[in-house]
Amino acid sequence: MTVSTVPDAMLEKLVTFLFAGILGTMLYHFVTAALFRDFFAHSPTALAYWYVPLIVLPALLLLLLAGLLGFGRRGSSWTGNLAVLAAGAAIVFCTVGAPYNCWHQFCF
Repeated sequence: MTVSTVPDAMLEKLVTFLFAGILGTMLYHFVTAALFRDFFAHSPTALAYWYVPLIVLPALLLLLLAGLLGFGRRGSSWTGNLAVLAAGAAIVFCTVGAPYNCWHQFCF
């Protein structure tokens, strides 16, 4: 019988966060791209505030997922919290323009 240690549990939660975070963020971006294409393609307001649906909302959703998995609570370690923040930032950075074919035209 093996006893689960705290780093093993943290590593398991971190892998769960990475899998669910990447899958959820990609799903979010594809749904957002479809909504943007259908409803907001010619809206200057949507183009002016492009960072809200591309960066702010996915980051907030990833922070919510991290909180639901137990990161950031009183008993969690600072290394786990730092790792999940770095992983969340990397997920947002790597998936920010994935489904948008006009990404380089408008944003950069």
